[in-house]
Amino acid sequence: MTSRSTGHGVAEPKQQRSRDSFAKVRSAVLQLLRERGTGQFSLAEVSAAAGLSVGSIYGRVAGKAELLRVVQSEEFDRVDAETELRVGGAAEPAHTFEQATTAIVGAYSDILRRNRDVLSPFFLLGVEDPVILRRGRRSGDAGQEVFVRALLSAAEERGVDLSRERAEWAFEIVYSLHIRHLGLGVATTASLDGQYDSVTLLRRLADTVHLILADSQRMHT
Repeated sequence: MTSRSTGHGVAEPKQQRSRDSFAKVRSAVLQLLRERGTGQFSLAEVSAAAGLSVGSIYGRVAGKAELLRVVQSEEFDRVDAETELRVGGAAEPAHTFEQATTAIVGAYSDILRRNRDVLSPFFLLGVEDPVILRRGRRSGDAGQEVFVRALLSAAEERGVDLSRERAEWAFEIVYSLHIRHLGLGVATTASLDGQYDSVTLLRRLADTVHLILADSQRMHT
């Protein structure tokens, strides 16, 4: 089978049939991750869900660990790109800095919430797999940078003197509360933090972040 190298260290075959087959394998892994909320499944279960033999999977990856790393890399690349696009541009329609803050917090919150079933299992897998842990941290750092940059840009465009330190602290609050509320790092079947619904959490988070930033001095009178 003729193949070419990909950025994930896995050979990408030139034949469309082979590419389609491996896409089914990746899709099966995502399905099982969402259903189980963990990586507790076998390659035999992946092959059954994909409708392919275990041998064909071993023809592409060395084992389950490598397969999970491939899937994580592709999914986190997708989430990173979505974060850059949505969070980075969230404040553009806003007239005031408060509106911009709410839009940025809302966009980031929505990305975490909609991708929860994919992100959470990899939080758990990263405890045992340093490669998955490093990739997760890289994505987390990238998300923080987009969030902070969006806040700083929104502040500058609206005449607000905002320090990076204060913007980073705002991110830490938003991120930490979402870890708890969404139960990132626990099985999907576990009960999430039911103290607030998503709408209430978002409103309170936006209010909190704005209060943190509210005493920033105006750059222009």
